[in-house]
Amino acid sequence: MRGPIAVTGAAGFVGSRLVRFLRGDGLPVRAVVRSTRDAGTLRALGCEVVLGDVRDRASLAQAFAGCSAVVHLVAIIRERGEQTLDAVNRLGAANAVAAAHSGGLTRFVHMSTLGAAPDAPRYLRSRWAGEQEVLRGGVPWVIFRPSFLLGPGGGAAAQFADVARFGPWYPFVLLLGGRRLFGRLAALLPIIPVFGSGQYRSMPVALDDVLPAVRQALDRDDVLGQIHEIGGPEVLTYDALMQTVTRVLGLRRALVHVPDPVARAILTVFSLLPNPPITRDEAASLLLDNVCRGEPALRTFGLTLRPVEQALREALSGSEEKT
Repeated sequence: MRGPIAVTGAAGFVGSRLVRFLRGDGLPVRAVVRSTRDAGTLRALGCEVVLGDVRDRASLAQAFAGCSAVVHLVAIIRERGEQTLDAVNRLGAANAVAAAHSGGLTRFVHMSTLGAAPDAPRYLRSRWAGEQEVLRGGVPWVIFRPSFLLGPGGGAAAQFADVARFGPWYPFVLLLGGRRLFGRLAALLPIIPVFGSGQYRSMPVALDDVLPAVRQALDRDDVLGQIHEIGGPEVLTYDALMQTVTRVLGLRRALVHVPDPVARAILTVFSLLPNPPITRDEAASLLLDNVCRGEPALRTFGLTLRPVEQALREALSGSEEKT
């Protein structure tokens, strides 16, 4: 019997769904988390729970001891204090693969993101840099680059839904809270501001449709040493995506395109805030096409992908009432 599968970020949006999936398939899972806050839920699934911080290589070496493989999920989009993009997304990956190598683990599955590239905005550049650490880490590897992941409990679907619900008030919700108040105001001004043309494209995909590929990557030798891009079955412009979100939520919203000079001015004002609702780097990443290139991973892994509207409905079922 092989050792357990170590999953970093096991309590997060992706990790919590993945460990449930792996346990459902009968695999032993060691959930690596920064705090024990969610330990009860993970233990109820049959996971072994250990502490580990991707910024601390020694803690990861201890967490991975006796495991056969690692699925590395930890990454951040927004910097907070010492948790910088480089420290978490690049060095965190370097620490994880080094700990796996020193522990004699035989497989490293790394979850990156679609659009990771050396010439991209900082966030995407940091994800590419993390991939490079995995490539030279000395452990047989598989890298996944998914587009926006849609699933319950957070992620892209929840963010898109809030943008649709609150429209121009969305930044104030992030800064001040007050969802009920700003929801009422949004009903009085039913618009969604859209930076630029709204024609930048993405391929949102249901998280649960991606998990079988991660599971297969733990066993299949023919997918080793490859970067697999995964997108949903539809290529949607941002305009089309937001129209789909509003339809799912039962909202009536008009899309209002914000000219580039106005968008830059808004971002300049936001940059003066200690915790801006959106940063320049995040906006730059959003405005890029986020579509797969080359051989789709769905054929490699035999994935069945649900339509985006269905994925959104399932992700947002039970969310707060429409406004």
